[in-house]
Amino acid sequence: MLVVGSLVVVIALMARLWERFAFRRVTHSRSISRQRAFIGDSLEYSVTLFNDKILPLIWVDIQDAFPDGLELAGGDVRSGGMEMAQQHRITTSLLPYQRVTWTYTLRCTSRGYHRIGPVRLRSGDIFGFSATETQFSDTTHLLVYPRVVDLQQLIFPAENPSGDARGRRPLFQDTTRFIGHREYRTSDPMKHIDWKATARLGELQTKVFEPVVSLNVLIALNGSTSEFAWQGVNRRIFERAVTAAASTASFCAGHGYSFGLISNAVAGYSGKWLSVPLSSATPQLSLVLEALAMAGPYVVTPLVEVLQGERRSLPSGATLVLVTAVMTRALAEEVAEIKQRGYQVLVLYAGDGVPEIELPGVTVFPVGQALEAFDVHEQVLEH
Repeated sequence: MLVVGSLVVVIALMARLWERFAFRRVTHSRSISRQRAFIGDSLEYSVTLFNDKILPLIWVDIQDAFPDGLELAGGDVRSGGMEMAQQHRITTSLLPYQRVTWTYTLRCTSRGYHRIGPVRLRSGDIFGFSATETQFSDTTHLLVYPRVVDLQQLIFPAENPSGDARGRRPLFQDTTRFIGHREYRTSDPMKHIDWKATARLGELQTKVFEPVVSLNVLIALNGSTSEFAWQGVNRRIFERAVTAAASTASFCAGHGYSFGLISNAVAGYSGKWLSVPLSSATPQLSLVLEALAMAGPYVVTPLVEVLQGERRSLPSGATLVLVTAVMTRALAEEVAEIKQRGYQVLVLYAGDGVPEIELPGVTVFPVGQALEAFDVHEQVLEH
């Protein structure tokens, strides 16, 4: 009985000591090959656990909070239960002074400001009598930019079914500088038809204007996908609008334009709407893409109020590119007011079909169908 009692006391003391010192001098770290990426990119992701002491860890359960917008090839990612959050789980053991590293391929499947962590570690003594846990609050962040496509391909699709050619009309042009005429195409606005040349040549002719060399472009993204807030949010259509806005920014950067971004959509982790002032500096595209990457499908105010606040600071002769998936009467009136003040207005409609409300004198490009086809094509390539 004395021997048995002594063993019980020793085992109990060892279990208490194990529980107390199990996570002393144990460190956990993560690393990602890049902090910024685009949708579809694959990155190297690694997790390291180091036991810097003589006491071994018989078993360790690592539970790391993991976002939905990332895929971890070969990793054990499962639902977190009631918290409705994913967890990346690893179960292992550590000898004294042992360092273990797990390396995975991380694939970016959706845009956003993704946060990995915090992590919780669980372990127990060798006898299985007790268990202890600790949590490391450090987090790792990854910014995934929105998808960027060729804007000309969205606006001016192939002119024949085989896709051999597409419209060559420049997106931005100075209508005060007439340089000639050419044969009319279905993508040309009716207001640019040259009726005198049409009568003279016997077939429809459209005016050709000199492309704009220097231009200020303000991209206005409407975060609303329905006319009324109680109708909810259509995330699929919202992602279309974000893609269209990002593609417009890329187009402007490629042509050396000065451009900026405003939106009534809320930026993740901040609660403020998006705003990037006009600029032609080299990092401008990165700033706009970062803002769009963090855009959430929630609005804090109607886009009309945001546009009204930007009227005073909009340079003379600037172009407003409105990206929206819904056209309300108030928004149409605001567009008419902006155009009346002498600004050029283009609308990229990311909703299904065409806007139900007409915008006289405003060029409207329905890009929803082209974006839908592009997404389907990307999914086919992935599979």
